[in-house]
Amino acid sequence: MNNKINAVAKAVTLLLATAATSAHADLVITEYVEGSSSNKAVEISNLGTSTINLDADQYVLSLYSNGAVDTSNTVTLTGTLAAGSSIVYHNASAEEQFKVGIESTVTYFNGDDALVLTKNGAVIDRLGQLGVDPGSEWTDPNDANFSTKDKTLRRKASITTGDTNATGVFPNAVNQWVVFDKDTADGLGCPGESACSAAPTEPGVLLITEYIEGSGSNKAVELSNVGGSDIDLDASVYKLSLYGNGSEEAGNTETLTGILAAGASIVFHNSSADEEFKVGTASTVTFFNGDDALVLTKDDVVIDRLGVLGEDPGSAWTDPNDPNFSTANKTLRRKASITAGDTDAKAPFPGDNNQWLTFDINTSDGLGCMGEVACGDVPVIPDPDPTPCSGCEELTPVADPNTFDTNIYYTNVLSGSFDDPQALKNAISVVVATGHKQLTYKQVWTALTYSDEDPSNSSNVIELYTGKSVSKQNNGGNTTDWNREHIWAKSHGFPSESQLGYTDAHHLRPTNVKVNSTRSNYDFNECSDTGTEVAEAPGNYLDAAARCFEPRDEIKGDVARMIMYMDTRYQGNDANMPDLVAVDRITTAEEVANNEPLHGKLCTLYTWHQQDPVDATDIKRNNAVYTYQGNRNPYIDYPEWVQQVYGDECGDPVNPVLDVDIIITSPEMVNEGESLTLDASATVAKDEAELSFNWVQTSGPALEFEPTSSVLTLTAPEVSEDVQLQFTLTVSDGSLESSEVVSVKVVNVPLAFDISFTGNTDINETESTVITAAIANEPAGLQYSWEQVSGMSADYSADGLVLNVTAPEVSVDQALVFKLVVSHGEEQYSTTVSINVKNQQESGWTKPDGAGSLGAGMLLLLPLLWRRRQS
Repeated sequence: MNNKINAVAKAVTLLLATAATSAHADLVITEYVEGSSSNKAVEISNLGTSTINLDADQYVLSLYSNGAVDTSNTVTLTGTLAAGSSIVYHNASAEEQFKVGIESTVTYFNGDDALVLTKNGAVIDRLGQLGVDPGSEWTDPNDANFSTKDKTLRRKASITTGDTNATGVFPNAVNQWVVFDKDTADGLGCPGESACSAAPTEPGVLLITEYIEGSGSNKAVELSNVGGSDIDLDASVYKLSLYGNGSEEAGNTETLTGILAAGASIVFHNSSADEEFKVGTASTVTFFNGDDALVLTKDDVVIDRLGVLGEDPGSAWTDPNDPNFSTANKTLRRKASITAGDTDAKAPFPGDNNQWLTFDINTSDGLGCMGEVACGDVPVIPDPDPTPCSGCEELTPVADPNTFDTNIYYTNVLSGSFDDPQALKNAISVVVATGHKQLTYKQVWTALTYSDEDPSNSSNVIELYTGKSVSKQNNGGNTTDWNREHIWAKSHGFPSESQLGYTDAHHLRPTNVKVNSTRSNYDFNECSDTGTEVAEAPGNYLDAAARCFEPRDEIKGDVARMIMYMDTRYQGNDANMPDLVAVDRITTAEEVANNEPLHGKLCTLYTWHQQDPVDATDIKRNNAVYTYQGNRNPYIDYPEWVQQVYGDECGDPVNPVLDVDIIITSPEMVNEGESLTLDASATVAKDEAELSFNWVQTSGPALEFEPTSSVLTLTAPEVSEDVQLQFTLTVSDGSLESSEVVSVKVVNVPLAFDISFTGNTDINETESTVITAAIANEPAGLQYSWEQVSGMSADYSADGLVLNVTAPEVSVDQALVFKLVVSHGEEQYSTTVSINVKNQQESGWTKPDGAGSLGAGMLLLLPLLWRRRQS
């Protein structure tokens, strides 16, 4: 015991060595979750008012298991931790709601393990008591609900510094923890006693962030979203209007459309400007000089301005406090500190608090990105043809495929660990939803002219079903035109144009109007044998009775990957879209009439994906849609994910198993020492192939057996308590295999023996006797010990089963009781033998005179006295 105490003291001395001078009081363990199974997590928070640089010192969280003073698992904290922020470590096998933050083995704790947080080796906080094993949990006598097992604990809000006494009683007299029910996870990720509320999203804020009034026609204006969330410019009427020469009537106006992501910018430039100014879109709203005003409105309400509405300053607005500032022959950029618009369009400009930085004439290197500095080396994507097709709308690129990196884009999938195909699919869905800009249905026309452009003729697009190259300008509704075909038919879940999937360019393709009508909303399946070839598109087949459309072979993989993209992208997490499901059947007319979000036929599509693999055309199209829509089709970037997500469902699993029913007969339990049989001889492969067997024992005392036999005959081991034996049987046909686990409980049978004694058990005081024990059917390996358990202390010695006793002098007759303890390993069995010792009267003793009734009374007292002496 003293050795244990000394070890603890030594360990803690090291931990506390620098505590007084280097411990960081602001870093505190703020939440501890010890839930069912692997639902374990621990949260560390910065409760101070400034950011902690965790790399400047060595911050370590250590796990000490079962009273140990040597750590089992540790994690080193890295990076920076802002004030009020938290780091969470969770068990890799926990349920999803506990998977906040980072996986770590430091969460391999149960209720009887201690956690210690150190900085440069000094304790700055702890949970539990270092060097102490409390049994199964730490509890609080003053709070019956408190426990470190099967509970969630959160640090009280009043606690702002750590508990640095790692060996002190836990929880101490003033319990610092609030207790919550088992498997409570809603507080992970934020300090405090309450559940984490969703952090409010900063709204989008639209400002004029750059203005260029240069030489000649070098004019441009930049608008940026300086807020924290995307702005749907179509949800309201956003306009940028030019007011010339003091007029209060707008001259030229631009209406803003689409989605403007947080941090993104829109640029309008003069069509006659030099090339370096031609960022974004050409617009007449840039027909300004230094004396004209620009006003930005939302639903006709001013949200920002440059210049003064209704005022002509002469040639420019200037600033008496900054002789360099001018709205003529200068580039102006909005200061980064400005996060709200100037809504008084008639107030003096630039006012007492000038919000603008001034740059030399013809400075253009800041166009396209908000901020005070140049955009750096970010490549400017060339402007697309503003009118690529009839009635098309110009699109602004939102992503650059030239700088795209699959490892970065898909990092959470590539680095993830997934229990099943659905978990993988969910992770992919999250990635491809990120950055997705919703196009208008009109903008889809333009997107398709880039995504399906004929590589041999940039003026044409390739129709999907016919394969023909047709003019981009021949888009419309006439039978010879091309239009926008929904590969996932819109009547299968999203009939409204406002729904995100309706305008998702990853599944919209140019098709001949008449062929589009022929395909209708039918599912995709093999039907060339039963259907009719489409006259306008040879190689495509329709079977209307079977509700089936089969595309030409050259595009079957394209169709498959588009359907799988839609099935993966839309998991029911978008506000206006249902969970789309690709099913392995043909949907019914009733389901389509009800807009059920189902589309078939999955496993036919799976086969098509294999028959028509990804090619250069698929990759080019994926890049083009990414450029204007901002997200990607993952099954083009990683075609192998099709098998990982859909292979099990379509009979092509990544890790196939043998098609066999493993039949094992075995007892549920058996007594120690008894024989048992595990019989798998009834196991037969479905194809009747010859099978091999391999047994592996995975738990319990190790037993010897022939691992390749179909039948195991074993002897249950001797055990001191009930234990579980577990075996895994792997059956193989030489190429595939399948496994089954079987368990047998070995029941501990309490140790018992038939013991008899020989020898004289009735002796006089001071006499000796030899008592010999005999054990019926005595097994080998027994050990024996004797002890006197009652009666007056006697001299005795023992040798195995033989006991030598010399009776003491006694004043009254009494029994000496000796216990024989028989040990077999950790188990014991005991029994007793009594030796009756008789008191001898001294010679010459006679009954005293006049004893009379007193003598009789003494005789009556003798038994009582004897019993007391016995006691």
